[in-house]
Amino acid sequence: MSTILLLHSAFGLRPAVTHFADALREHGHEVVVPDYYGGHVFDDTCAGLSHRDDVGPANLLAGVRPILEGLPADTVLAGFSLGAAFAQRLAADRPQAAAVILMHSVAPPRGGTWSGQPVQVHRYAEDPFVDPADLQALGDAVRASGADFVDFVTPGKGHLFTDPDLPDGDAGATAATVERIAALLAD
Repeated sequence: MSTILLLHSAFGLRPAVTHFADALREHGHEVVVPDYYGGHVFDDTCAGLSHRDDVGPANLLAGVRPILEGLPADTVLAGFSLGAAFAQRLAADRPQAAAVILMHSVAPPRGGTWSGQPVQVHRYAEDPFVDPADLQALGDAVRASGADFVDFVTPGKGHLFTDPDLPDGDAGATAATVERIAALLAD
């Protein structure tokens, strides 16, 4: 089975992230879940983003890199929102990654190209953190690299459906996301 680096959102390492990791472990995967917020957890988007900005995204990402260096080259890169942005950025330097799983966030590829890993996106139909143009640019670059790009869209409007303790939480969509990731990694 796969090793997965699972990166939390700007809300920090909330129980939902741990539960999600446990669900992936039930499928036989090793899941590494670093707390790059140093124990800070938030219930509010503004507070979480403020913490991100106070520490600095580059500093947060720098704390994740040594953890990834200790993992197998084909480690799956996955994340929720801010963590998805970090996973996508790490993928640029990790072409051997077995897959990249982006939940609740996408960005256009840096330099307009992709290094060949398959990508799954999991998002609400209307997510304020997912720009359709960025999604299109990433999909085009992934497919141009010869890799699969799948965009799983949950009907509705919101952001972190994978956290049932937040207003946008959706247990059914979360379970479907776990199963879709498991299916990708079973191939």
